[in-house]
Amino acid sequence: MARRFGRFRLAACIAATAVVVASCTQTHGATETASQVKPGGDLVYLDAEVTASMQIQVSYWQNSLVKDQLLDRLVYQDPETFEFEPWIAQSWTVDDPGTTYQFVIRDGVTYSDGTPLDVASVKRNIEWLAEGDKPKGIPRNAWFPKVTAVDTDAAARTVTVHLAEPNAPFLAALSMNTAGLVADATIDASKEDQSVVTNLIGSGPFVAESEIPNKEIRLVKRRGYDWAPATAKHQGEAYLDSVTVVPIEEDSIRVGALRSGEGDALRYTQPPDEALLRKEGFTVLGLRTPGLANVLDVRQTADFVDDVNVRKALMYGIDRDQIVSTLYSDNWKPANSIITEGALGWKDRSDEVRFDPDEANRRLDASGWTARDADGIRQKDGRPLELSLYIDVYDHTSKPLYELVQRQLRAVGISLQLRQTDFANYPKATADPKLSLRRNGWPTADTFRLTQNYDSDQGDLFQLEGNDPYLDGLLRSQVTETDRNKRIALIEQIQDHVIDNAYTIPLLLDTQIFAVAPHIHDFRNAANSVPWFYDTWTERK
Repeated sequence: MARRFGRFRLAACIAATAVVVASCTQTHGATETASQVKPGGDLVYLDAEVTASMQIQVSYWQNSLVKDQLLDRLVYQDPETFEFEPWIAQSWTVDDPGTTYQFVIRDGVTYSDGTPLDVASVKRNIEWLAEGDKPKGIPRNAWFPKVTAVDTDAAARTVTVHLAEPNAPFLAALSMNTAGLVADATIDASKEDQSVVTNLIGSGPFVAESEIPNKEIRLVKRRGYDWAPATAKHQGEAYLDSVTVVPIEEDSIRVGALRSGEGDALRYTQPPDEALLRKEGFTVLGLRTPGLANVLDVRQTADFVDDVNVRKALMYGIDRDQIVSTLYSDNWKPANSIITEGALGWKDRSDEVRFDPDEANRRLDASGWTARDADGIRQKDGRPLELSLYIDVYDHTSKPLYELVQRQLRAVGISLQLRQTDFANYPKATADPKLSLRRNGWPTADTFRLTQNYDSDQGDLFQLEGNDPYLDGLLRSQVTETDRNKRIALIEQIQDHVIDNAYTIPLLLDTQIFAVAPHIHDFRNAANSVPWFYDTWTERK
């Protein structure tokens, strides 16, 4: 497949992108399917980002696509209903306190090296995920609760997991690719070897055959695969012979490669490219799966934003409708809460998440930001109201987005300084406690992600440093509350408290954009929105 790369730059030269944006249909389904599936053939998938360490517990978004093809899980989250369904676990029961989970393990499943995926393997995986491997420097799975014991019964094919306390997100944690089941050979390997994709020995419908670092990962069909979730569109082996994942970070080159036939599907186009691709016969999918909204977290340790009036001015000073209508297509919508519609407990807070420049100005005046310099930027005590934000390296639309937000906030007297860095330095740069704002928000299997992000004993991304015990209490209670209705009430309270205090500024509903060539059929997505190629097939051989 390496021969393809020399043509990508040429393809970019013919990519025309100055077009009018057209709306696209949101779907978790596929392109129009022919009457008869044709097994075989290859698919080249053009991704917008380069993969990083493939070690299982490491949660890099750009790795999700590859890991989803290789790794089965105990639990499957259906991408249409978002309910949790059996997979490698045929069934499960939970006791009344919610601390004991018993799973019946599917019979006859094997890893790609031929070793059995049996109760002993499941036990070892769960203990490894729950504890990590300190001598190797491998962390525990951040989604896992404290596991006190794991019991097995080989005759009954059961694995019983005992938790220290109730844990509402446990099934969600087991459905994620960061809980993908792997063979002993992977667990026994060094941390460095576990980070290499070809050393991920899973039981999934594809196997990693080869990798050219930063250029391609080639996945091939797992022969004999026959244990897909019951709600999958077919059973047995995957239809495609191979999937080659090619990272192309430059948008125009990626689109040009798809248009020229060098790729069969891609993730992420700039909004103006969507109409162009649709006009040329490509299917463009805009997927919004439940999770966290695209927000700007406010860092309380930065200058000026410890004042709720300044934070409220940020909330009211941003015109989200203008952002969507100016920069995006109909695949995108403004956010009205910190989580998205469809996520458990979502609550419409558009009463506060609104554009209201008069209220923004009133709030700033009330906090003494009444003087202005020659450029209209507010001042107090001789200091300008200047905030900072890094351009998000993970979102290819972030630069024009933040530039528009910058102009909108300038209109109410706030100076937003935009900084830039690269992939390697972004995590460290955005951890600076003096940075005012940081982008956040992704699809997620459960609102436990809120606790991971904002609990002062975990991510503490608001940098409250324990100074809001009420919020910490809500975030912790929603994890241990296993009564669905009571948990929904807690999640609603979290949204209210965060938005009423303007700890974060909702912007958009996070949307993943895919474009698919007309000869590709049944292009489907997993619940986390990345493609799952198990059902996909191509007319070209």
